[in-house]
Amino acid sequence: MIQGSGWAAAWLLAVVGFVQPAAAHPADDADPWLSLTSGGLERHALLHLPSNLAVDARRLPLVVVLHGAAGDARSTADMTGFSPLADDARFIVAYPEGTSIGVDPVRQTWNAGFCCGAAVRNHVDDLGFLNALIDRLSADYRVDPHRIYLTGLSNGAMLAYRFAAQYPGRVAAIAPVAGAIGGTAGAGQPPISLERPERPVPVLIIHGMLDGYVLYRGGISPNTGTPGRFNVSVDDAVRFWAAADGCAGHPAPNPTADGRVIVEEFAHCRGRAEVRLVALTQGPHEWPRAIAQPNGIDEPTAMVIWNFFRDHRR
Repeated sequence: MIQGSGWAAAWLLAVVGFVQPAAAHPADDADPWLSLTSGGLERHALLHLPSNLAVDARRLPLVVVLHGAAGDARSTADMTGFSPLADDARFIVAYPEGTSIGVDPVRQTWNAGFCCGAAVRNHVDDLGFLNALIDRLSADYRVDPHRIYLTGLSNGAMLAYRFAAQYPGRVAAIAPVAGAIGGTAGAGQPPISLERPERPVPVLIIHGMLDGYVLYRGGISPNTGTPGRFNVSVDDAVRFWAAADGCAGHPAPNPTADGRVIVEEFAHCRGRAEVRLVALTQGPHEWPRAIAQPNGIDEPTAMVIWNFFRDHRR
């Protein structure tokens, strides 16, 4: 597995822990909001629907994009750039929002088992919410059940991992960014880990090796504000999914010419799954705007993820 060569002393984010601002792709003010009740809570998601959806008879892919802790739907749409890509590639995007029960000011989080915040303390059923959201979108729109995908940043990435492990039959692929598959919620708390899924799930993992919050090598970060919270390493995530997907062998790391990106790819897996790690050697805790490709061109991260997604059907 790839090992980092150094660590940043600190990375100061606009919102501690979890969201990097970006305004290159402003969300469309006309995008509709969806509301539903799940687990006794009123839940919400911002949608982006490709143009002329009403006259398009095809079933379209669905991409669910999960914000990081302290994030929200609209800033995540702005940051990731999935909405304009959805117009070109013809897929539906949902940006659901976490909860902030008993927290003032509002700081929305997801319950990924070991992280994060009030969602974990209140045992919010975010797995149930995602299932309800997919059901509602499938009822309201012509969603292709064989092409449903999850991605997310940090706490959102952690929930994407958890959902895919527990409901592998619902997703065709996932792409967690700067997340961990397990850990502890704080000092003295029991470790939480994923159970191996019943069927293979293609996984694209994107993670900065200088991440100061969800440490690439795992461990306790001094920057999260939660004493003793431990995250397992990126190598643990790669090993977990390679084993779960029945991948053979172990690929050699493949760096770009400038060394900014190192790729490991398990391509010989059960059910045409694959596990791909994209390690950003100088990357902090963020949603990267673009990722260097072998041809030397920087490609928007949303496009990198979509190119992976469109190669996989359930």
